[in-house]
Amino acid sequence: MKIQSKIFNHDYKVAKLTKLAKTGKYSAPRLAKIFSCNRKTVFRALEEIKVCLPNLGRFKKKIYCNEKFFINICPVSAYWAGFIAADGCLSNRDKSVIIALNKRDAGHLRKFITAIKTNAKIGFVKSNNSARASVYSKVLFESLVRIGVTPNKSLSISSVKYPLRLRSHFIRGVFEGDGWISGRKVTHIQLGIAGNKPFLQHIQNTLMRSCDISKTKLYPLSDTGRAYKLQYTGQQIFKILDFLYKDSSDKIRLDRKYQKVLGFKGKFQNN
Repeated sequence: MKIQSKIFNHDYKVAKLTKLAKTGKYSAPRLAKIFSCNRKTVFRALEEIKVCLPNLGRFKKKIYCNEKFFINICPVSAYWAGFIAADGCLSNRDKSVIIALNKRDAGHLRKFITAIKTNAKIGFVKSNNSARASVYSKVLFESLVRIGVTPNKSLSISSVKYPLRLRSHFIRGVFEGDGWISGRKVTHIQLGIAGNKPFLQHIQNTLMRSCDISKTKLYPLSDTGRAYKLQYTGQQIFKILDFLYKDSSDKIRLDRKYQKVLGFKGKFQNN
């Protein structure tokens, strides 16, 4: 079997890698040393041949969490399902759920860790000033996939299954994960959410029914045709914000974005 990596460009190397990986005795760093490459190259090659490594080395520590968190959907889990659908990551390689944010929003990651009752720690990366929480749980991973939050979500996600009564919490999670509000004048304020087209159509249909707002065109964010934005202007924005935040609490909202929402409502809603 030929794979894309130049390191594993011969069948005998692929066969050797496959044989060693399937023993369950080799970690990615150890395989990288054997083949004189880096761990990322090993992981890419293993993904192509569909072989998973056991949790060795850095993943020896047992990570626990409430694995039923996304099975019995409540306001808190609906919010985090929306946030992960917008700004999280599901890794097929090790069945992990990952959220990475700017360091200034590390407090929001602490809310996530508290919500799912995990012993996972927040990691900080100085090079890009980010904070990251990774939870390794096959059950948690598969329960998200089951409701529609897919690993390759930017291309494949279309709708997520959650109780209709929790729609404001889910969409608030999406908005706080990949949405924005901006503008200096009441005639120029904008509220937007980025995502793929089917998913944004699902969000828009829900907002139209829940907030009594009109339909608006989805605009592409790039020439690739994969990323779009759902955008509203004017007084319709405040109907959406009232709907999203009326039943929220500090446990299930991003503090920085909520303060910005309050600022816009105080400045523009009565104009």
